[in-house]
Amino acid sequence: MLKSDLIMAWRTLLRNKVSSFINITGLALGLAIGMLILLYTGYEMSFDHFHTDFENIHQLMRNQVQGGEIVTSQSVPGPMAGALKEQVPEIKYAARTASADRQIVTAGNKSTYEDGMYADPDLFRIMTFPALSGDPVASLSGTGTAVITERTAVKLFGTADATGKLFSQNNQYSFKVGAVIRDLPPNSSLQFDIVMPFRVYEQDNKDWISTWNTCRMQTWLAFQPGVNKEAVQAKLRHFAPAVAAGSTAEFFAFPIKNKRLYAEFRNGKAEGGLIYALIMLGVIGVFVLLIACVNFMNLATAQSEKRAKEVGVRKTMGASRGRIAIQFLFEAVLMAFIALVLGALLAKVALPGFNRFMQKSVTFNLSNWKILLSMLALGLFTGIVAGSYPALFLSRFQPVKVLKGIGKSQHGGSWLRKSLVTFQFLVAIFLIMGIIVTTRQIKHMQQRPMGYSADNLVVIPAKGPLAEHFDIVKHDLLDVPGVLSVSGGGNNLLQFGSHSTGIQWPGKTADQDFSITVTNVQYDWVKTSGLTLTAGRDFNPSFGSDSLSCMLNETAVRKMGLKEPLIGTKLGDHVLVGVVKDFVYNNPSELPDPMIIFLSKGSMANILVRMKDDGEWKQRLARIEAAVKKSHPGYPFEFSFVKEEYQRKFEGFRMMGKLAGVFGGMAIFIACMGLFALSMFVVERRTREIGIRKVMGASESGIWAMLSTDFMKPVITAFLLAVPLAAWVLQQGLQQMEYRITLSWWMFALAGGLAFIVALATVSWQGLKAAFRNPVESLRAE
Repeated sequence: MLKSDLIMAWRTLLRNKVSSFINITGLALGLAIGMLILLYTGYEMSFDHFHTDFENIHQLMRNQVQGGEIVTSQSVPGPMAGALKEQVPEIKYAARTASADRQIVTAGNKSTYEDGMYADPDLFRIMTFPALSGDPVASLSGTGTAVITERTAVKLFGTADATGKLFSQNNQYSFKVGAVIRDLPPNSSLQFDIVMPFRVYEQDNKDWISTWNTCRMQTWLAFQPGVNKEAVQAKLRHFAPAVAAGSTAEFFAFPIKNKRLYAEFRNGKAEGGLIYALIMLGVIGVFVLLIACVNFMNLATAQSEKRAKEVGVRKTMGASRGRIAIQFLFEAVLMAFIALVLGALLAKVALPGFNRFMQKSVTFNLSNWKILLSMLALGLFTGIVAGSYPALFLSRFQPVKVLKGIGKSQHGGSWLRKSLVTFQFLVAIFLIMGIIVTTRQIKHMQQRPMGYSADNLVVIPAKGPLAEHFDIVKHDLLDVPGVLSVSGGGNNLLQFGSHSTGIQWPGKTADQDFSITVTNVQYDWVKTSGLTLTAGRDFNPSFGSDSLSCMLNETAVRKMGLKEPLIGTKLGDHVLVGVVKDFVYNNPSELPDPMIIFLSKGSMANILVRMKDDGEWKQRLARIEAAVKKSHPGYPFEFSFVKEEYQRKFEGFRMMGKLAGVFGGMAIFIACMGLFALSMFVVERRTREIGIRKVMGASESGIWAMLSTDFMKPVITAFLLAVPLAAWVLQQGLQQMEYRITLSWWMFALAGGLAFIVALATVSWQGLKAAFRNPVESLRAE
């Protein structure tokens, strides 16, 4: 029986070549998109699963009331880890980490920039990073040994067997390689090349690292197996030593299994993040696949007259309705699995480009039973969905009526086909609207006034002696023709990570404390950055008291409720000398957080250089490099333009927008393929009617308008249904962003117009072909 069904399904496929081609092509495209989305979703959901104790790993986080809202941060006080290990027995391990950003690493005559971090030894007890040689835990217990990855070992020493060899960090500290670990997998939340002992970081930051009100590091925890996690959370919430030290924050342990997908917090609770993007892509993938399935349904019901006699004969010969339904369902599943093979090939071919486009490392390995099973399930699901209605629709025909030619009216089928076309274009128009709004929102953020002039502003990372000898480097840079101003900062203007609480100001009440971004800068910071002062002045060496001065941004002034005159206000031990106009930093889709700026005459992590805007930037950069290497010849020269770095912040938004655009375009293409085939069948069925109309005097334009109108009605209906649905969904999405566009009527009109034009162009070919056909040919047999 199975062999018979297979032969009949194959013959039917070959007999209806056009509809089979369109069905298989549409299903293959839909399945290819579905497979890429499944592979990408699986990759994102696999993050950190390689850790042996995955279920018990957590990151310590804190909630702080700020301006009436709860703000969540990964930065926690330095003493927290040690206190937790001592006082909370449910916590097995606790490790502090601090990012060291890009570090200059030198071994012999080789120097390179590598991503570094400081960590407590327990990090390698909490997380699973297999060692090729040495002991990572022991390596971080002292101050003279470090851990490096296999790739870094080969780069520096030419071999992975590097244990015991020496290298220097920033020409400042020397370390012996205590352990070499395997390269980190791409699906690890932590990414680094070198791990240095946290004790070194403690020595460099003695002034604040033991205070409870300064939060500049991350802490990772491993719970004891089988503990009551809710009870642990209750102990963390108001941790006694932190409260005793005056902290108003609430602490909690965030599972590492949620870190990748639920990294965004609102009012103290995880409310999404990457999971939203995955859901969006999943919805798009499902709808694209449904559009392809609808094509199959439409074409199957459109050919119902041709297959009605086949059903009648088979029922007369004793076949039951169920047996016939299974046959039609088998045809759909066969077609779906042919499309599955083609879709898998398309996905395999497209995957390298997809990875480059998304900057990911997604793999397609059919030897993985999970991937293979998911593909087979996807193909089976597609076949059943696509074939379910045609199987029920075609198997219901009564043999007496169809064999006598009675009941050929396809009014019910026509209504169904129009409904399905409406559904297809509802989805397609909805996707177009989403693409238009997403593109506008990204452009809106990109064109957002940054609050300073980013043109011709260069940032040079300063490491080791380069940072410590800032005054010498600044003098050399100012001697370069075309360099207008030089300053330095602990941050690069785009990303600020340090926060603090407990800052005092006049009139402050107990419930007013909030977390404030803290940064240290050099003289002429405002001038070099191109920021605007709304009150007061920049730090200036002519004012000897500036070491006890500070500046605020406008948001900090508002949240503190400071009154005029602002200049001269005491903020703890410091005096306010300037107010900086709010500027964009960290998340470009949100409003700026409050910030306090201190003067530091010590080392700076970044050197800011303002250049003249005269088109000679290439020559000037060469002179700047020479000026830096004049005093530090052994350092690799790195720089970045602030404007370019700012635009890189939107790469994720742009990639998701383009991906949605590609998938949305595929949805339109598949829908139009189905519409083209449907118009071809309908025109074929109405050939005699068109011939009679032409004999009776109907014009070609009239015939074309009649046929086109029938097909455009579902498209117009789809537009009317899509507008309110898209408006509501898109408005909900925009509400997640503080800096957002306002929905406008033209966005919806543009989407509807594009869909209308594409659909009209699709059906016009068949309409014009029928309109200009000689009626003698269509009526010759009458």
